[in-house]
Amino acid sequence: MSSSWVGVSRLGPSRQAGLGLFGFIFVIGLAAFFVTILLKVGPTYQNFWTARTILHEVASPNQTIEGGARGIASAIGKRLDINMMSFPTQKEFTIKKLDSKTYQVTLDYEQRVHLFFNVDAVTSFKDQVEVQTQ
Repeated sequence: MSSSWVGVSRLGPSRQAGLGLFGFIFVIGLAAFFVTILLKVGPTYQNFWTARTILHEVASPNQTIEGGARGIASAIGKRLDINMMSFPTQKEFTIKKLDSKTYQVTLDYEQRVHLFFNVDAVTSFKDQVEVQTQ
C-alpha cells in the first residue's frame, strides 16, 4: 500500500511554528536595550569626534599660532566656544613643550553616562598631536 504521507510522523505536529509571544517580547526587549545604549552613549562619541577635529585643526600646518602654549590653549578654547561644546572642556587638553617651537597637545578624558537603574557606561577617549608655533 503506497501512501503519500511517507516521511511524515503522525505523532508530532506536521506544521512549522513561528515566533511565539515570549520570543517576540524578548526580541523587542533586546532591540530596546541596544537602542537605549546607542542613544545614551552616542553623543559622547560625537563630542569626542568634534573635539578631535578641533585638535587636528589646531595642529594643521596652515594654522599660524603665536604665543606658545597660551596661544594653543586660546585657539582650542575659541574653537570649543564656536562649536558650543560643554564637554570636554579646555581642562581636558594638556600642552607639553617638546622643543622651542613644537608642543605636544593631548586630549585625554573619561565620560560617565547613566544608562538605567544603577548601571552606568564609562567611555574613555585619548588623542594626541604635535603643534608647530611661530
